[in-house]
Amino acid sequence: MNDYLISFLFYLVPANIIAVMIIFLGRRKSVHFHFIEYLFIYLPWIGFIALTVVIFGSLDAAPSMPVIKIFLIVLQSIGAGVMGGAILMPRLVMRDSELHPLTITSISATLITVLYVKFRMMLFIMVEGLSTAVDS
Repeated sequence: MNDYLISFLFYLVPANIIAVMIIFLGRRKSVHFHFIEYLFIYLPWIGFIALTVVIFGSLDAAPSMPVIKIFLIVLQSIGAGVMGGAILMPRLVMRDSELHPLTITSISATLITVLYVKFRMMLFIMVEGLSTAVDS
């Protein structure tokens, strides 16, 4: 199976579980989410893939050590999914805000994606260095 598909599947599970729980909690507190807001939860995965392509060239070109490959595809996708699902959380906290709900969600999506990519970039640079040191 393609590494991108595996990564996306591992992203979908935590992102959707957390997002659906937040949506149900929001309905209990009279916060209604728009469908377009739900799509914002996929931004961290797009950031993860973009960062992987920039550093390694592609997920298929990631270091060939099985431990590093599993770490990159599985664990990082799950971590991105948790952060992606949490994008909807500020809507519950700021439900009485005068800002448009889509604005709140887009700001939180942008900030969470930028923070995720920033910290993963540092980690990927270390993995790339480790892979180079082991291959030499």
